[in-house]
Amino acid sequence: MYKNNTEKFLELYRQLEKAGRENYFPKLPEGSPVINRLTAIPVLREFKEDIEYCRVVRNFLVHTPRVRDISPVIPSDDMVSVLERCVQRIKSPVKALSYAVRRENMYTVGLTDRISEVSTYMNESGFTHAPVFDGDRLVGVFSDNAIYSYICDKKSINITETTLLNEIRDYLDINNHTNEYFAFAPAGANIYEISNLFSIDVRSMKKLAVVFFTSNGRHDGHILGMMTPYSILRDAPEYTS
Repeated sequence: MYKNNTEKFLELYRQLEKAGRENYFPKLPEGSPVINRLTAIPVLREFKEDIEYCRVVRNFLVHTPRVRDISPVIPSDDMVSVLERCVQRIKSPVKALSYAVRRENMYTVGLTDRISEVSTYMNESGFTHAPVFDGDRLVGVFSDNAIYSYICDKKSINITETTLLNEIRDYLDINNHTNEYFAFAPAGANIYEISNLFSIDVRSMKKLAVVFFTSNGRHDGHILGMMTPYSILRDAPEYTS
């Protein structure tokens, strides 16, 4: 049981250092500072300024003698709360897959489906992207971006009510979308890492449209689920800071 916030604050700070080193920087030489490195990882990035303030207070407490066993400063409840949240995130980060649309619930289409029927259903359901499968293999993604690329390339619209997705197969390929791209992540990826992917434009002139979770974190793995930026905003708003 802690006597006061000072003891609790110092213990939480030690826990943060220990958990951070074990989970994120296990190869870091003993004695090397870890707190400044932790503020750069997605899990704790939103607390960067708070952690830096806590670091200053911690150093002051450790290096300043007590007078009559009284600490020179007493951390506030808010400071203690911040460290508690940081320790919790480091020890038990929330898995992004828990907010994703699972494979069994995903709206998927095949190459023999009609474009007109797929487009109508997506429009009525509010879907922006439909993964295209050939058996269990992901062969592309259907979206308005694919149609746009097809029209720009062909310089005409040759899509009728009976045109199949197979007719525009080349434009469904995940590498051929003009203004968007797709990422793949392992099942164990946490929500902070995935949220960070959506918040940073890592490819010029393109936006990340969908993150697919796979058994090996790569395109050739078994698809486990998918997530769009709207999924995070709608279902996990507390993790989008």
